[in-house]
Amino acid sequence: MNAYEEIGRRLQKAREESGMSQEELAKRLGCSQASLSYYELGKRRIYFNELEKISKILNRPFTYFLESNEKPKKDQNDLYHILKEPYLKEILLSAKTLKPEQRKSILEYIQWQHSKVRRSK
Repeated sequence: MNAYEEIGRRLQKAREESGMSQEELAKRLGCSQASLSYYELGKRRIYFNELEKISKILNRPFTYFLESNEKPKKDQNDLYHILKEPYLKEILLSAKTLKPEQRKSILEYIQWQHSKVRRSK
């Protein structure tokens, strides 16, 4: 399954779970029902701005449509596993709004914490 098909499948699922028809959602998006159908089938490229509108209308996080059904890798350092760790996702989302020099300060603080742990061993 290609990425557009996977996004389309998630789009259809979210739309159906919200009890909305293709016609209703298409009208709210300002596109034709046929265009929405092509999105759901993965036969038409859907742009981020359209996906953002859809996520708001269907009350789903934007990332819901981008998640993969692939099994996560066994590597505990991959992004999937890192974001599942307590607080890490919140830390990253909070740091996203900071200026680069503020992020650097946070990184230096984390490195300092690591050095404290190594010294105490």
